[in-house]
Amino acid sequence: MAKRMRWLVMLLIVTLAVGCGGGDEEGTESSGQATATTMGQSHDHSSGSPVESDDSVEMHVYLVASELVVGENRFAVGLQTPDNAIIDEADVTFTYYDLSDPATPALESNATAQPLASLDGLTVIYAHQRTFDRAGHWGVQIDATQPDGTVLSRNIAFDVLEDSPSLAIGETAPSIDSPTSADVDGDLTRITSASEPNPAFYDVSIADALANEKPTVVLFATPAFCQTRFCGPDYEIVSSVQQRYGDQLNFVHVEVYSGLPNPEANGFQFAQPMHDFGLTTEPWLYVIDADGTVTWRVEGLFTVDEVIESIAMVGVE
Repeated sequence: MAKRMRWLVMLLIVTLAVGCGGGDEEGTESSGQATATTMGQSHDHSSGSPVESDDSVEMHVYLVASELVVGENRFAVGLQTPDNAIIDEADVTFTYYDLSDPATPALESNATAQPLASLDGLTVIYAHQRTFDRAGHWGVQIDATQPDGTVLSRNIAFDVLEDSPSLAIGETAPSIDSPTSADVDGDLTRITSASEPNPAFYDVSIADALANEKPTVVLFATPAFCQTRFCGPDYEIVSSVQQRYGDQLNFVHVEVYSGLPNPEANGFQFAQPMHDFGLTTEPWLYVIDADGTVTWRVEGLFTVDEVIESIAMVGVE
């Protein structure tokens, strides 16, 4: 009971800290980015930093999504031990709290998180599909049971936005002349930073894909310049999926930055399609049906099975 009361007090402090944050700070609600906070300190995933802890914390938490919105989301976290070792073999549960009233945090629901690993197994996150019914402040208790029975825990608070600042499920994808291999005379180093490019990703632009009456998978990622660990693994995952489906769908990769092969020369400016989709982080994957409507999207790491399931939603088996 004492532990629970201590946590409720921590949530109250956190919620007040979030609510009093200035509108110009990185990761606040006005920026359209999800934040996780602990004891008044904030984190947005694009910075690549965990939620920093006080001396008593048992576990570091990385909030994968840069935005959480009313409706369906994939709530996902990366976890590390206090000595910064990746937690990759744990049974993880999420216990959600409604922080609408900071004085009385209310137990809302429990969920079992699923481990999701990159193809090489070096990156693991814990996730589940979650629908939020309101915008505002929320809290979650994360418990990770290790193989030896040790339980590591962490409590964080985060914001849910009313609307997504980026292209969302149910919206129509913009018709964009994203670069193709024909635009660069086959020199793919000018349009992708992948060390081993998949040529099929650069056969058609997004505009061409939306016009040919086939579903489309669009990956926004920058394997060589990624600010997270996810771009390279995601590229490999989508490439393996493309090899499975062939020309049943369009597969398009769009680099996050312009100015390849050296985006540093222009200050790592976002490529125009990033602006057109309203994206400010990477990587993102979009699945679009034959009518041009977004049916699924995900940020950060995803798995082959998740992509296959999303493709089945647009009628391709």
